[in-house]
Amino acid sequence: MGISAEELAKMDWEESFNSHHDSNPRGPRAISLDVTFVGFDKLYGLPEHADTLALKGTGNTDPYRLYNLDVFEYELDNPMALYGAIPYVHALSAKRSVGMMWLNAAETWVDINYSNEKSIVGRVLSSILSSDEVSRVDTHFMSESGLLDLFLFLGPSPKDVTKQYSNVFGPSYLPPMFAISYHQCRWNYNDQKDVLGVDANFDKYDIPMDVIWLDIEHTNGKRYFSWDGRKFPDSKAMLSALADKGRNMVTIIDPHIKVDKNWDLYTAGRDHVSCGIYVKNKDGGNFEGHCWPGTSSWVDYTSPCARQWWAEQFAYDKYQGSSPTLFTWNDMNEPSVFNGPEVSMPKDNLHAENWEHRDVHNIYGYYMHRATRDGQLYRSQNTARPFVLSRAFFVGSHRIGPIWTGDNHASWEHLRMSIPMLLSLNIAGYPFVGADVGGFFGNPPTELLVRWYQVGVLQPFLRAHAHIDTRRREPWLFGEENTALIRDALILRYQLLPYIYTQFYKASVDNSPIMRPLWYDHPEDTSLYTNQVEFQLGDSLLSSPVLESNEKSHVVVLPGPQVWYDYHSYTKYSPGTMHISVKMSSIPLYIKGGSIVVTKMRVRRSSQLMESDPYTLIVALSTQGDAKGEAYIDDGKTFEYKNNKFSHQLLNFSNNKLSCRRAADSGQYDSPAVERIVILGLNSPVSASLNGSPLVSTFDKTKSSVTIKKPNVVLSGEWDIDFS
Repeated sequence: MGISAEELAKMDWEESFNSHHDSNPRGPRAISLDVTFVGFDKLYGLPEHADTLALKGTGNTDPYRLYNLDVFEYELDNPMALYGAIPYVHALSAKRSVGMMWLNAAETWVDINYSNEKSIVGRVLSSILSSDEVSRVDTHFMSESGLLDLFLFLGPSPKDVTKQYSNVFGPSYLPPMFAISYHQCRWNYNDQKDVLGVDANFDKYDIPMDVIWLDIEHTNGKRYFSWDGRKFPDSKAMLSALADKGRNMVTIIDPHIKVDKNWDLYTAGRDHVSCGIYVKNKDGGNFEGHCWPGTSSWVDYTSPCARQWWAEQFAYDKYQGSSPTLFTWNDMNEPSVFNGPEVSMPKDNLHAENWEHRDVHNIYGYYMHRATRDGQLYRSQNTARPFVLSRAFFVGSHRIGPIWTGDNHASWEHLRMSIPMLLSLNIAGYPFVGADVGGFFGNPPTELLVRWYQVGVLQPFLRAHAHIDTRRREPWLFGEENTALIRDALILRYQLLPYIYTQFYKASVDNSPIMRPLWYDHPEDTSLYTNQVEFQLGDSLLSSPVLESNEKSHVVVLPGPQVWYDYHSYTKYSPGTMHISVKMSSIPLYIKGGSIVVTKMRVRRSSQLMESDPYTLIVALSTQGDAKGEAYIDDGKTFEYKNNKFSHQLLNFSNNKLSCRRAADSGQYDSPAVERIVILGLNSPVSASLNGSPLVSTFDKTKSSVTIKKPNVVLSGEWDIDFS
């Protein structure tokens, strides 16, 4: 016999967890579904976990857990929950890719089983394909509550899956240029004098930098939207001094509001007449817990009214001491509650429209991220592009701003793990991601710190960060030789900004992964499926980072069928596996044959000061003697590109001619000139001419390259250079 609704309502579904109690008044509402991927070899995705790129079978371990949590010094090679959740998997074989999204914001567990056993479906496929064995991957998705909301993306290629995903969940946002440059952070820079001293030292040591960050100690008693007046007596003057050099600042703003009846922000939320600003406890009163300020309430970002109220706090007349060059970091938004279950919020708390917290837990950080983004749009009247970093995330967060991998550790193991973690996020639809350079906890050995910079400069989001108890680790504190190595790594990042910015433009169109596993462009090569050391940065560059201490001989895998060129020496390599010698200055980076990479070789103290500097084009010829590339150019700050104030240029080298044309979607934006063109893969001298007028070219036999200086063209124009 079944149980009636009346009987079900009377049953006791309460649970206890240590000293915590979940009243669970609505009883069990879990949903689950088995999905089998027949004919596929590997699954990827399900961020965020500090685990291998290819998802492991969970037959002998816990399932992968998706439940946003503030995890202190998280474990590696573990399916435990971390700061964000995207319940998405990408299934891969040499013949086909598919994607699947389980759109549910409640606590979710995923079991995975790799098997060649013959199910009924497997036997049918074996017969059709005349094959003895058909691989399959069985998955079991389980969520504590919610609806069954499933999306399938049928590919067939990885790039097709990405475009289909983007059509449903949207592309990534186009960040301002400073956001993809270098960020300097620690918990905490002590005061205004300290900030300006750090800023001055970047100039003294000739190291580019775009953003300085302030953690919680900059506030007045952990009251967000405020400054400690003793430490930062004139924040506007400090921000202005940074802005004079093209630099910006980011301050932290968390979701918990200090319970202080004498603080206007707290009381404004408490007494708001249009809606409940704060999350409620199970009895309907404002929930109070403990976090950095002590007793706190949490803004209910699931409420549109509360989000609007939050956004209004970023107005310059409310956020006193702020300016247009001050941006935001949302931390602790899983949400983290120090005295809550699993350092989070009770599941029977109540949100807008009477949703229990258990139903919306994983989307809480997304809504805070979104409300903060809206605040920056509100203050600029929708003219300036926002920048908001979030720790927690969910499906759709990629449309708002970047995230990072949280509180990592200063160890070689965490450096190595940063790569599969960031690749998993990109495959799951989140391109703008990074890991704290040097590790948040602990003091990195100098060799590790240098290597981490050399890896980080080729990842989408680049920030150095450190815990309050660590020793200072600004780039100039490790001796002249190591300062030079870090400087060289950061200079490489700034040289590549035009190329990287173009990759962000592509992500803003179809959500293309910026940092991608090697198999993404080469799905037919099954040997690449477990490679989680190397990665491509966009279409044309391949990074093979040095990830071991005292490494002298390094293995590089270059996928076929195209040739590759060393970015630094221009040496040409055939595809395959090779061993190279490395030293501390080595940053193994390769250009794919058939690519044109747009760079700027004049590096200044910030990206803004490079706006008018000329370009260098690196043309890496394919085995067929051709190459193509593109460049996206706008003001790097505003939304004027939506008014056609941008230039999208297509570059092509074929039949001994280098051409530049505006793309069909291009608007109009004047760019700086091209000061140098380097063509790789030529075995003999060539002459060059523009509109019949000869250009000066130089042949380097040792590098099989030709360089043309001052070709008298601008990147945003249309032109042809002929070679003979």
